[in-house]
Amino acid sequence: MRLLGLSCGQQDGSAEILLKAALKSAENEGVEVRHVRLNDLRLPVGPARPDEVDDAEWFLDQYLDADALIASAPIHTRALPGALKLLLDRVLGPKADVVLAEDALHRGDSSTASGLGFEVSTDRRVLNPRVAGLIAVGGCREARWRTLALPLLHTLTFSTQVKVVDQIDVRTPGGLGGIATDAAAVERAERLGETVAEQAGLPYDQASYRGGEGVCPVCHLNLLALRDAHVECGTCGARGEFVVDDGRVRVAFSPAGQERSIFAISEKRAHHAELRSSAASEPSASDIDRCAAAFREYDRIVLPDRWSPQ
Repeated sequence: MRLLGLSCGQQDGSAEILLKAALKSAENEGVEVRHVRLNDLRLPVGPARPDEVDDAEWFLDQYLDADALIASAPIHTRALPGALKLLLDRVLGPKADVVLAEDALHRGDSSTASGLGFEVSTDRRVLNPRVAGLIAVGGCREARWRTLALPLLHTLTFSTQVKVVDQIDVRTPGGLGGIATDAAAVERAERLGETVAEQAGLPYDQASYRGGEGVCPVCHLNLLALRDAHVECGTCGARGEFVVDDGRVRVAFSPAGQERSIFAISEKRAHHAELRSSAASEPSASDIDRCAAAFREYDRIVLPDRWSPQ
């Protein structure tokens, strides 16, 4: 079993320290560990120039070669580092979606053409089972400043149908690597590493979640959105209903509501069918060209001085 660790903050910072605590614990369980620092990667925005280094495909290969993932990120402005979002956009999402890959392989596509306007990987490793542990590290005492971090970290996992088996949101003392002084946080990260290692390579429906419980029974987080008369999990989309018990409000998620989660393979397949249906009814290239012409001609672009002719 191979475990990929991804640290998304400063070298020797608190996020990396907790990741290393988890990785060392996992390695003691017998898995092979690889550690990638996000800041070591070169990820151009858009296609790389011929002379430009682009590590996106290398990282995707590391990701697909792993049976488990542990990602640890500092919290920036209530969210995650921009470089991590860039990595997600470059290598995961539709490109490494299990249902799109499944469909492409079933059709016998030998290229990455999806017929949907974006690339789809035909690497069979996309379909391999994996589990994950997620770590978010922030300096604010108040939890409301950390609310978005774990939900956003889940975007590392859902396209490839990775089961998150543990997750932690940790407040860190100040100073580079300050979390090392918090023995309880380090121990908690070690337990997360053990949990991930013990279940590495298990299929999604056989792996079990062992972290803290939240309102949502699918992703185990507490981010909620109101959708008309319904409540929707802001992380995974499971649908619930408000229920009042003894004057207290809670959210009840039925089995059917949980199947609406984007983590459910049935929902992914329904989404794929919707994409195919939408693609079939798209306007023609000539209609797009005719309607978009006026917008192409409108140009008020400004550029940095380095773009000026020499």
